[in-house]
Amino acid sequence: MHKRLKYVFYLMGVLAVIAAIYLKNQPLPTMHLSESNGTQSGAEDIAQKLQSTQLTKKIVVALRAEGYHPDSTIEYLIDSSDNQIITIQLHNLEKLDSRTESKIQEIVRNIASQNNFKLFIVDVQLTD
Repeated sequence: MHKRLKYVFYLMGVLAVIAAIYLKNQPLPTMHLSESNGTQSGAEDIAQKLQSTQLTKKIVVALRAEGYHPDSTIEYLIDSSDNQIITIQLHNLEKLDSRTESKIQEIVRNIASQNNFKLFIVDVQLTD
């Protein structure tokens, strides 16, 4: 009886570790929608469009192709179609200069326009 119980607990531990590793490796895009002046439905429409066009994935792939190391999640703050902020966190970069920031803004602008989005305000942040 003790032997079976020991194996059950061992199996549960192994499954918990596997589940934790799997969940850790799954990137989830984060979206923050703010309500202001009745624009919630517009922001929700934009959020749905972000998902249907896979904009996050396209931006991450394009940045990686240019040699940058973005976090696999991108944050969006959307008040309306005219006020859209995108936050990108980069790894493996010692400092952020204006040339790098301009290049990243250009990449985001091109992908956004190809997917019929208005311009985003791009906020680039460095992480450890």
